[in-house]
Amino acid sequence: MALYRYTVNLKTGLFALGILIVAALLWYSQSLVREIQTNERRLLDLYANMIAKAASEESGEELSFVFDEVIRHIQFPVVITSPEGDAVSWRNVEVAAGISPDEEQAYLAKIIERMDRVHNPVDVRYGDRVVTRIHYGDSSIVSRLRWLPYVEIAVVGLFILLGFAGFTMIRNSEKRSIWVGMARETAHQLGTPVSSLMGWIDLLRGKAPDKAEALDELESDVHRLEQIADRFHKVGSSPAGGFEPLDLRLLAESSAAYFRRRLPASSETTINVSGESVTIPGAETLLQWVLENLIKNALDACQGRKGIIQVQVGSSAPPGVARRASRSEGPGVGLIEVRDNGMGISTRDRKNIFRPGYSTKARGWGLGLSLARRIVEDIHRGKLRLVSSKPGETVIRVILPAS
Repeated sequence: MALYRYTVNLKTGLFALGILIVAALLWYSQSLVREIQTNERRLLDLYANMIAKAASEESGEELSFVFDEVIRHIQFPVVITSPEGDAVSWRNVEVAAGISPDEEQAYLAKIIERMDRVHNPVDVRYGDRVVTRIHYGDSSIVSRLRWLPYVEIAVVGLFILLGFAGFTMIRNSEKRSIWVGMARETAHQLGTPVSSLMGWIDLLRGKAPDKAEALDELESDVHRLEQIADRFHKVGSSPAGGFEPLDLRLLAESSAAYFRRRLPASSETTINVSGESVTIPGAETLLQWVLENLIKNALDACQGRKGIIQVQVGSSAPPGVARRASRSEGPGVGLIEVRDNGMGISTRDRKNIFRPGYSTKARGWGLGLSLARRIVEDIHRGKLRLVSSKPGETVIRVILPAS
């Protein structure tokens, strides 16, 4: 648990660092935009003063020089209007050719209104009289700079997303390879001593007939070891093919009976199976392993109280339980729900319970539910979900395709 909490803290720290970097990038970019805007405003003030000075001269040569040689070279959109508001000159503003003067003035009026919402116009005065008024907008550089941080964030975000997806695929592939290798090696290691034990049991039956009962129990345990070896062999094999028709109700009864026989005499916990018979294709030993894991976890959750474990089998959700989810699962599915009245799963642990190595038990390995999910989802193409959990009720659902 400590490892997963450390991982969550690390992810939170990296996310906070990413937000800080994005905020710093936005602040720096916007500060550059504001600085360029300020410089443009100062430049335009200078042009306005030059126009005002030229307008104060009797000759119009200076005014023509300002318009022809100065205004022509600026890089941001400018519209110069008369005191009455009519556009008399403009620069870096696209106006469609062939339109009437009235249409041209109406179009420029909209441009001027948009400019004035961003920048206050500059008045050019001759004495106390306004000679002309200059309206201006942001240059193309300012506009590009304003969008630059968002473009950078989008590109970097896409790169991180693709990198994370690729890393996740590689990590999942490596985990699957580890599972397969571990399972096959475990099955191989168990195979030799199990075969040897079966041979010793046959030998003892001939030499100690009075120990038949003990040998029967010993043989039962050895068959159990064989079953475990077979499970590891199959969970490490390719999921394609090899399925047989299975009755989920009989499978649930078999798993429940296995645990009923092993409950302490003093235990008040009951394990009940209900529902209909549903036949699906699957690997019996693996699905039985899934059910045993779920029932074992339910038994652990009910320790210290009178436990009630209900295993319900059907082809749809039981009455009153997640009917919306049942409709979304579509036709042709087999459902198994394991419900217990134990202590429940805390909110912060719910997203981790299916992760390999995560366990809330002091001596737990954190492999049971992880293996169960691999069996259900990777091998049988089904779903294993924690439907709900609170003190007094936890529901886990297994969804298996019927074809």
